[in-house]
Amino acid sequence: MTEDAKKASDAHERLLFNLSVVHFLLPAILFNTEILWLIVGLPMLISTGIILSIMRRAGKRTQPDLIYAHWLLAWRRGRYLLLAYLVSLALFGLGWFFLLLQADEVMRGIQLAVLGWFSLLPISLTIVILIILETASLAQARQGEMPRQITWWFKA
Repeated sequence: MTEDAKKASDAHERLLFNLSVVHFLLPAILFNTEILWLIVGLPMLISTGIILSIMRRAGKRTQPDLIYAHWLLAWRRGRYLLLAYLVSLALFGLGWFFLLLQADEVMRGIQLAVLGWFSLLPISLTIVILIILETASLAQARQGEMPRQITWWFKA
């Protein structure tokens, strides 16, 4: 693996670390705390920080095209995860608003549990899709290939 290929693969490795460790291992460890906002919120906060670090690195156009293209692709995919966070928060907020109209406290508790799991669905689906896409892009980066999804950007 060339030095450029190694630097290009760092982008996908960072995003895959985010997806696997921050979204699978960390919530599993925090599950013992039984504090729901911590189980969901802390991984989202750490993940946003990692994605912002990818964004900062993708903004450096002084790198060779191969490295720049892979960091740009990782940033674009990181934005999908941020969008999934927003969709999940919007679903939860909307559901929470409608739950305030529920008069029965027991029923509200049941509906809140269902709403919580349902609102995490966009994040879960996005993570699975991104793991598949990032694994393929990591293989491309390690072989020193330009990502097929973004080659149009570099054609003059």
